[in-house]
Amino acid sequence: MHNDSLRLFFRELLGLVFILSAVAKLAGADNFELYVYSLGLFPLGASFVIARLVIALELFLGVWLMLNTHPKAALKLAVALLAGFSAFLVVMIIKGSKDNCHCFGDLIDFTPWQSFIKNGVLLLIAVLSLKARPFNIPHRNLIAALTAAASLAAVFIISPPDNFRYSSYAIEGFNQEIFDKAVAEGQIDESLAEGEDITCFFSFSCEFCHMTAKKLSIMLERGAFEGADVNVIVGGKHDDFAADAAAFFADSQLPYDRIDSLSANTFLHITNGHYPVVIHTQDGKLLEQWSYRDLH
Repeated sequence: MHNDSLRLFFRELLGLVFILSAVAKLAGADNFELYVYSLGLFPLGASFVIARLVIALELFLGVWLMLNTHPKAALKLAVALLAGFSAFLVVMIIKGSKDNCHCFGDLIDFTPWQSFIKNGVLLLIAVLSLKARPFNIPHRNLIAALTAAASLAAVFIISPPDNFRYSSYAIEGFNQEIFDKAVAEGQIDESLAEGEDITCFFSFSCEFCHMTAKKLSIMLERGAFEGADVNVIVGGKHDDFAADAAAFFADSQLPYDRIDSLSANTFLHITNGHYPVVIHTQDGKLLEQWSYRDLH
C-alpha cells in the first residue's frame, strides 16, 4: 500500500508540473509564440497555432496524468514528450543558445541546459510512478477524450491565435496629414519621406512595443520588407535617451537605419493616440499600417 501511494504521489506531481507548464506558457502566449517563430521552422501564422497546440497537449497530459484513468498510456505520452523536448534542447545547447526556452513561459527563466536537467528530473519522477494503479472511474475512455477536447478548446478560446482575427486588430493609427506636416517642419527627418521605409512608432516603456520590435526583427531576419529602410521614432522626453535605447534594442535585437525622438504631442497626433504603430511607406505615403497583433 505504501508503494502504491508513493507511485500515485509521483504520478500526480508529474501531472501537476505539466499543468503548471501549460498555464505558464498560456499566460505568456505572446512571448512563447514569438519564441516558436524565432526558431525559423514555421511561418508566422503556423507558429501561433503550433505554440497553442503544444500548450494544449501539455494541459491535456497533465490533467490525464492526474485523473490516472490510463496510467500506462499517459506515462508513455509523458516520456515521449519529454524525450522530444530534450532532443530539441540538445540542439539548442549545441547551437550555444542561452536564451529562455519558455518551458515555463515567462514564469521561470530556464536556459536550455537548465531545462534539460529539469527534464531529466521529470523522467526520474515518471520512472518512480511506474505501475501506478488506475483509478476506478467509469467511462474512462470518454473522460480522456473529453479532457483532450476541453484542453484544446480552452487554450484556443482563452488565447485565440492572432492570425485567426487580423482584421479585428486593424487600427487607424496613422495620420498622414500630421506626418507630412512634421516632415515639412523638420520634426521628422525628410529621409523618412524618400524611398521605401518601415517606420516604427514606439515607446521604450511599452511592453507591446518591445514585442513588436522582436516580431519585426524576426520578420526582417527572414527576408520581410527587403530593401526598405527601418526607422524608429520614439515619443516623449527621456532622462537618458541613449541608455533607454540601448536597453530596448538589446532586448529586441531590431536592426534599424535611423532612430529619432519626437515630442509627445506630435507623436500622439501622428499615431492617433495608439502605439505601437508600424507603417510601410513609399516616398512618405502610407502603403500599410499595423499594430502588434496584426503585424504579419
